[in-house]
Amino acid sequence: MPVRMSSTSRQRKSDRVRDALIEHWRLLSDREIALAVGVSNRTVSNHRKRLEEEGRILLRPQSTQSVEACLHVVCTLAISPAPLNDQLYDPVDEAEPSFLALVEDVRKNGILEPIVVSGDGYILSGHRRHAAAQWLGLERLPVRIRHDVSYNGDQDEFLRLLASFNRQRIKTTAEQLREEVALMSDVSCIQVRRFRRDAAAVEGNATVPLRKRKRRSAIRDKLELREAIVSVVNAERHNWPLSDRSVFYRLLNIPGLVRNDRTRVPFANTPPVYDDVTNMLTRLRLDGSVPFDAISDETRPVVVWDTHRGVGDFVRRECDQFLTGYWRDLLQSQPNWIELLVEKNTVASQLRSVAGKYTLPMTSGRGYSSLPPRKEMVDRFNKSSREKLVVIVVSDFDPEGEDIPASFGISLRDEFDVPADRLRIVKAALTAEQVRSMDLHEGQLSKETSSRYRRFVEAHGDRAWELESLTSEQLREITEAAIRGVLDLGAFEAEVNREQREQSELTEKRRQLRETLIDDLD
Repeated sequence: MPVRMSSTSRQRKSDRVRDALIEHWRLLSDREIALAVGVSNRTVSNHRKRLEEEGRILLRPQSTQSVEACLHVVCTLAISPAPLNDQLYDPVDEAEPSFLALVEDVRKNGILEPIVVSGDGYILSGHRRHAAAQWLGLERLPVRIRHDVSYNGDQDEFLRLLASFNRQRIKTTAEQLREEVALMSDVSCIQVRRFRRDAAAVEGNATVPLRKRKRRSAIRDKLELREAIVSVVNAERHNWPLSDRSVFYRLLNIPGLVRNDRTRVPFANTPPVYDDVTNMLTRLRLDGSVPFDAISDETRPVVVWDTHRGVGDFVRRECDQFLTGYWRDLLQSQPNWIELLVEKNTVASQLRSVAGKYTLPMTSGRGYSSLPPRKEMVDRFNKSSREKLVVIVVSDFDPEGEDIPASFGISLRDEFDVPADRLRIVKAALTAEQVRSMDLHEGQLSKETSSRYRRFVEAHGDRAWELESLTSEQLREITEAAIRGVLDLGAFEAEVNREQREQSELTEKRRQLRETLIDDLD
């Protein structure tokens, strides 16, 4: 008596066949897939037909079909760029204005021109349309199948046809050179790879030889610290990017945290423990446990130029941004000139949104501010003709941080001739009262080498706290409260309301002028 297969077993068998077809339909025949999965040819053939009808894989050619007639709608994931495409053309830049314009067009009108693909599902024409469809999450799209072309069957012929299909697309000079190499050669793949290699060669005695690869040691004895760091970084996601020091101070607030699992040395506010954290953050970013964009280093700026692939992208972006970015001076009705002075770049990045909300000039002193920023602040004050210069200071609670507000004010008074009765220095954070009331960690020993050490210890004791002891939310709340404390709030709100009305007027004016500009260009 034959054994009847349960419904669960049949479903597992069916899933196995479908998965095998989706993975191997480009390269293997039904017979080969049947042998690999252990089913009959008929079973594989039936599943293939269903997947073709669903658009999950491309239809096989019919003897009566011409190349031009093979127009179908398939799943977006059923087709893909050929691996060789990146040898000939640059990858699609999803931040490029022209690509974003294409995305909006596809969102509005769909894919108007079918994507051309080979019989084994690799794109010959329509890479940007396919990328836009993926970006929008479109599940299906129209394709024209060239069954007479196979990437896996003849890569050289595929590459030549790929170049031919893309002749009319705007390309970079390097893309055009690689395209011409592909069209002129009988062995296109080899020639394009050779051309890219030769074009990328960097010669000269100045190149630096690299030492043998040195692998970082595995994390073994600090797994508890590792998990704590990952947890802190994830919990602060809304404040990314974070600094190494801010992560370190969040860890100080975790009761019972140890530096080493084996020795059980407590996690403490010391330079060696801080070095452990910075080293661990480096390792965690390299192994993918912490995203690279979660941590920043404001002390090492990088300059990247605002360039364009062509004038079309530039004009499109400028049109998209035409009459945008208007900021009204919300402090123009204030009786006093108000500025924000922050001790550290890392903290300045956290307070940029608060300063922007009030259009408040912000200076990052990186410790004691140098001479040019002081002069520029005084110049702005003198130009404003306001009654008083009010400087809100955000600095550490340590010998230097406590001295910075007074030192800065004395400099403005004695070296830049700001009258004492027209100068007000306000320390927003970090203060002794805040340290007491906010239940911060035990702090760290003040640096005895500081020339301000004795005066600070006599007034406050030998413990110090950095701004990073506060969470980003706490620091922003404290700073905003200090700003509002020196504002004429009635005058400020009147300016905010005026800006909202102006933004509405600008939106309409922008629409009218863009229509006129487009007509002129046409």
